[in-house]
Amino acid sequence: MLRNCVWLTIVVLVALLVIGGMIGQARGINGALAAGVAAALCWLGSTAALVIAGISSRKNHAVQGHLLGTIFRLGLPLVAGIVLQKFGGPLAEAGVFGLIVVFYLITLIAETVLALRFIKRPENATRAR
Repeated sequence: MLRNCVWLTIVVLVALLVIGGMIGQARGINGALAAGVAAALCWLGSTAALVIAGISSRKNHAVQGHLLGTIFRLGLPLVAGIVLQKFGGPLAEAGVFGLIVVFYLITLIAETVLALRFIKRPENATRAR
């Protein structure tokens, strides 16, 4: 499970370097800061969902774990984005909510691929011929 969290972190950091660099050039330091905040929120939500999925799959409650993980994966970035956008300020002006959507899609793909590693295959499964 720790290895999956490390891979998720690497994916988010690479995306932050690319997207944060582009946004920083276009919108300045506030844009780069907004990209960092968006990446951190999405990383935190996806990491929590990944840990919950890992723990629940060990206890044979994989479906419940993935559903519970959705609350963190989607809820944390969405609520934080709405709050940041509502109160305004330099992050809202730099487009933090749009950046949350971009990083959410990146972390969703990465976390889904990593969560598939938790699926247990039956050892006596025969292949259909």
